[in-house]
Amino acid sequence: MESSKQSPGHTIYFKTNVNFFKTLTMKTLKSISCYLILSLALSSFTSCDSDDDNTTLPITSGVSVTVANTFQSTTITSGVETAIEDLFMQPAGSLEVTATIENAVEFPAYLLGLYDIDIDQNTISFELVAQTGDATYGDLFRTLETGTFDRYYFTFDEPQNVSGFTSDNDYVTLRIDSNSVLVVEIGAGFNFNPGTSFTITLN
Repeated sequence: MESSKQSPGHTIYFKTNVNFFKTLTMKTLKSISCYLILSLALSSFTSCDSDDDNTTLPITSGVSVTVANTFQSTTITSGVETAIEDLFMQPAGSLEVTATIENAVEFPAYLLGLYDIDIDQNTISFELVAQTGDATYGDLFRTLETGTFDRYYFTFDEPQNVSGFTSDNDYVTLRIDSNSVLVVEIGAGFNFNPGTSFTITLN
């Protein structure tokens, strides 16, 4: 009967193969682990990059917007919000202007030369460009009194993404009437004089 004991040569061969497979298995596991870590990192980076690309700005470039103005005063309009056309004795809607949101100033010298109004994807900016002695506004320059509201209605031709705002002027605020109508409201205490400017930052 043959002995069941393995020869020293067989033992060495067996141990060598076991060690080889152990080494191979460890290398394979390390490779798989590295691959998984790299894949997760790449996936996370791609996801963040994709999120950045898909960030929705408050205002969409290229859309159409129409501006209209109303004025309300306890002394001039008896506290009633009144279309500016009525005060200037102009046909209804004749002083409304429509523009496309782009890099240039959308409403230069709006309202018979009163304001430059610039809208971009994050801000709405006003600059009072009428000069001292202006034929229309020269006698109206002052600090706006209590009960006075000068409102600018911006109506967009499609929904926008404005959820809030900050203003760099304490006497100017923004009213969000809907996802397509924003109202800039200038109130009592505002310095209604040549060169005054303000910016509303949208979010």
